[in-house]
Amino acid sequence: MKRSKNILDLNRRNFLNVIGKAGLSAGFLNASTFATGMMLGRAAEAQTGNIRRVVCVYIPDGAPIDGTNMWLPSDNLVMAPTTEPLNSVKDECVFFKNALISDADGGPCGGHGNTSKAFGAQGYRNSYDVLLERTIGVNSPFPSLLFGVQSNGHGSATKKDNSEVVYQDSPNAMFNRIFGSSVNINPIGIQRSQSILDIHREELAALKNVLGSAELTRLDEHLTSVEKIKNRLDQQAQNELDPACTNPAWNLDGFEYSAENKTRFTKEANLQVDTAVLALKCNLTNVASIMFGNHQSEHAIPELSYTADYHQSIHGGNVETYTITRAYLSERLAYLIEALKNTTDDMGEPLINSTLVLQSTDMGDGNAHGSTDAPIMLAGGGSTIRRGQVVTLDRHTNMFDIATEALGLSGVIENLGTGPVTGVIA
Repeated sequence: MKRSKNILDLNRRNFLNVIGKAGLSAGFLNASTFATGMMLGRAAEAQTGNIRRVVCVYIPDGAPIDGTNMWLPSDNLVMAPTTEPLNSVKDECVFFKNALISDADGGPCGGHGNTSKAFGAQGYRNSYDVLLERTIGVNSPFPSLLFGVQSNGHGSATKKDNSEVVYQDSPNAMFNRIFGSSVNINPIGIQRSQSILDIHREELAALKNVLGSAELTRLDEHLTSVEKIKNRLDQQAQNELDPACTNPAWNLDGFEYSAENKTRFTKEANLQVDTAVLALKCNLTNVASIMFGNHQSEHAIPELSYTADYHQSIHGGNVETYTITRAYLSERLAYLIEALKNTTDDMGEPLINSTLVLQSTDMGDGNAHGSTDAPIMLAGGGSTIRRGQVVTLDRHTNMFDIATEALGLSGVIENLGTGPVTGVIA
């Protein structure tokens, strides 16, 4: 199913041509949050699905294969040993088989040092979360957010303008950056949104003086929408905002991050997920990326029966240890999906229904540093996605093409693979 037929009018180049003919300067366009927002507003109008948010998840070093694939569920969703922790959320998931970690030409490129390829970055190309940041994220207070869990030091899953971007590994720093030290007193998100809307209203007035009748009609429609949003924000600012956004119940046991302490992966991961879900709920971002470790995987999990680091478990000659540590990372993913199921948006609907979770990696069997049979999956998407199934994928980048079509952005975001596979989008 193609969703790009109605996107011609929102092509960025055509829009800029219209504004250019109206006599607006490039400087005005660069400074204009409304001009960009109007383009993306048109993209949202053309979208027939319900997905507005995306979380990209990096899990390092594939999954074990020992004669059989220890990650891939059966076609009727009997979980494999390392996906067993996802059993409670399997009906929200699409698991992909035969996925190849591939380069832009379709060749295998799995292995260490290829972290950014997990999110589809090839050569000078931006990773998929950056493409989302510049489309569905552009009008958000935070166009995208990068949450790390002991991720620093060996490559980044995000690549922007040919440079890898370091993730923030401190849950405390990440929370404070998003919500600020005064979050328990003032509705920070509302104040920021009101300020942005005031700027938009001024830009509307400027645009009205230079555009023709057709565009004026469009602007009047947008002004009406802006006024409705402004009224709603004013009401919310008068104590009608969800308390979860103004006074988050976060980190109740007072955890303090230390980069030197590598024994608290579970706590750090769960706090980062909690913050990411809260930021999505409060409409502070539409795009989040999470790295559970890095490709060298030095993290260790003291509460497991195998207490050496993850990398040693992969190459220790005992597939059972690799299975234990990889299943643990599936638990972290399950925690995210469960949190999205149990958290509601401002319409009272579970966040999972309007959110796509895209889980990728940088290799197939980590012990062999292979490219084939990579553990690739997505979750969520509500009625737009046919969840609860196993689907053949071919290239791992085709998962991102599925997301692009599901978001209604075909023709706006280029395909990173050979296009979306059939049977996933409803």
